[in-house]
Amino acid sequence: MEKDFEDNQAIKKLKSLAEDIRFCMYTTIEDGKIVSRPMTTLDIDAEGNVWFFTSRHTELVKDAQHGDARHGNTVTLIYADPKSNTYLSVSGTASIVESEHRKEELWNLMSKAWFPGGKDDPDLAVLRVTTQEAAYWDSTSSKMVVFFSMLKAVITGTTPDGGDHGKLNLV
Repeated sequence: MEKDFEDNQAIKKLKSLAEDIRFCMYTTIEDGKIVSRPMTTLDIDAEGNVWFFTSRHTELVKDAQHGDARHGNTVTLIYADPKSNTYLSVSGTASIVESEHRKEELWNLMSKAWFPGGKDDPDLAVLRVTTQEAAYWDSTSSKMVVFFSMLKAVITGTTPDGGDHGKLNLV
């Protein structure tokens, strides 16, 4: 069933889906190629911005600061949880935020594995993705229910119930 969400409801849906999954593939276009790398979502704020830590020495920082001539600093975040049949695609623009306060808010024990110098590690950069649009697919049914829905569709020539899906209009 198609369910689109607007404004605050869209942000709530984005937060609930992404924070449950936590890990995404952070996707950019570099030299005409689609490039993805795994990232851990640290926070989704009240405006729907998605926050990460990254190393200052990565392509992510260069892309977030300058982008390229054709694509700027546009990114796509792809979340997937096949066990719960939940998928989320978020498009937005990336930027580096110089904020000691934000580092403090986002810091957690697991971050120390990547940044042994802690919150004051000179390599630590705060990356914000300002969400422009998002789409989701969410089927809370078990795999068995999804399987039987697909089997029924094959037998009857109908389309299976794929659960809820729609757009999250944040702006």
